Amino acid sequence: MPFPPIENGKVKLVVADSPYLLEQGAVFSAKDTLEIEPGVTVLMGEYAKLMFRGSVKIIGTDAAPVVFKSADSVKSWNGVHFVSANRPFEIKNLIIENAFRNTVFRSKGIFENVKFVNNYYGLWIDDVPEVFLARCEFVRNRFALSIRAGQVVSADTKISDNVYGLYLEPGGKFDGDKSLIKDNLEADVRNEAEELAAQGKRVNRNIWHRIETAF
Repeated sequence: MPFPPIENGKVKLVVADSPYLLEQGAVFSAKDTLEIEPGVTVLMGEYAKLMFRGSVKIIGTDAAPVVFKSADSVKSWNGVHFVSANRPFEIKNLIIENAFRNTVFRSKGIFENVKFVNNYYGLWIDDVPEVFLARCEFVRNRFALSIRAGQVVSADTKISDNVYGLYLEPGGKFDGDKSLIKDNLEADVRNEAEELAAQGKRVNRNIWHRIETAF
């Protein structure tokens, strides 16, 4: 079924009509709400994205997670973007697959039992007060968790079998068990400030303009 348009500030996705197909972008304002039943799958077209500017709750269950993934397994989609300022988000039992980049920008909230699978950037954090990762899993991403600015508090979160595990820029902080970041192909943890200081170089904040060549 096609992803429904936002009407009267609300979209509701029910498992009886799943899977849904989102072809383009859906932007939810601070006044809009998205309600998703457990077990719903949303298939994403190549140009699809979900952007949330208000408070967000996506609550799946262990037995019936919510799934966002590419409609075509050989193509990626834009990703999920949280830009909610002071409005918190709560995401539980969600699987995000095949996205180019999933971001949290100037927002705060919790990801609980969320799986980031086969994305280019699993989760990119920038200018956040605090983001919590509880029992999450990052697997088969190119860049699993990247923290540009802000703090991520992690509990029982596994980052394995990615190309790069955790990437910290000078403004990024990670509070969690780094022993769970292991078995990544190129690097488990990279700290840009420490590496550049060891090389006697100044820190360049424009990491995302050169991240491909930096490695």
